[in-house]
Amino acid sequence: MIKSLLLRFFKDRLLLIMFYFLNIACVLLFFHLSEPANKEYFYPLAIGLFFLSVYLIIDWFRFYPTNRAIEMLRKGQNVELAASTEEQKAFQQLLHKAVREYTKESNELEEQNKERISLLSHWMHHLKTPVSVIELILNNEVKTDTLEKIQQENKRLDTSIEQGLTMIRMDQFENDFEVQTVDLVASLRKLINARKKEWIYQSLFPAIESSEETALIITDPKWNEILIDQIISNAIKYSSLKEGSKKLIFMVERVGNHIHLSIIDEGVGIPAYDLERLFQPFFTGENGRKLRNSTGIGLYLSKKIADKLKAKITIQSVHGEGTTVTLRWLAGPNSGE
Repeated sequence: MIKSLLLRFFKDRLLLIMFYFLNIACVLLFFHLSEPANKEYFYPLAIGLFFLSVYLIIDWFRFYPTNRAIEMLRKGQNVELAASTEEQKAFQQLLHKAVREYTKESNELEEQNKERISLLSHWMHHLKTPVSVIELILNNEVKTDTLEKIQQENKRLDTSIEQGLTMIRMDQFENDFEVQTVDLVASLRKLINARKKEWIYQSLFPAIESSEETALIITDPKWNEILIDQIISNAIKYSSLKEGSKKLIFMVERVGNHIHLSIIDEGVGIPAYDLERLFQPFFTGENGRKLRNSTGIGLYLSKKIADKLKAKITIQSVHGEGTTVTLRWLAGPNSGE
């Protein structure tokens, strides 16, 4: 850092040094022309160089602290910006003014954003009420094909609302996050049982395949279930595009210090050219264009939640045959024992 600062210091003062030497040369030339017999050059030149050196040393000690602080700030280090010269003080005042204005504007925008999110959250929570009422009414009616379809559409509406609420909650993820030891197999059973009607309606047969009775992982139980449920929802959605009965396998296995969950469906699969963009927001791909209720949010949310949970998510697929989504977590204590 000192080398680069010295280079900048002398580059900034190069014009001054050149004019200083020009000034000395003019003085020496004047005295030589006034007294041609006087051949003394070294003494006045040495005095001039001495005073120039003193000036540059003093100037360096005024230049160095401020510019060193600037370099450290550019590297992301937290230091106080000291000012010595009037120019540096003016720059410091301008910087403080800009920071104050930016902070004020940022706080105002943050408050506006919080207000919008709060209103949106309340509105979406209110939407859940009629959805729940519709579900209760349908459960008390004699089932017909039309009512079954209405119930499925109502379920999709409920899922979309939940996705919206999940996106809102992501902004306060750290405030609603608690790492625990979670039994993955028990979580899977809970999520599968919650979708009994969908399995029947879509002719899907879920099955858990685990070499261990319990598979303990380190994660947040609530967010982890949201993550897995998003993937299950996608698997159901794209399996429905295929006729006949299909399987949905939940394969749990221990690999070293990690637990892997592979969710394997027998759906339509994903074209190879869509795989790289699956986690982009609102990307629906070729399959999504076949489903009017596809939003392109599910896998985007899954990736965001997985990153927050320090879990890894990968997707493999063969178009026309099915898709495998693999999640990896750090194994909990006593897992597999």
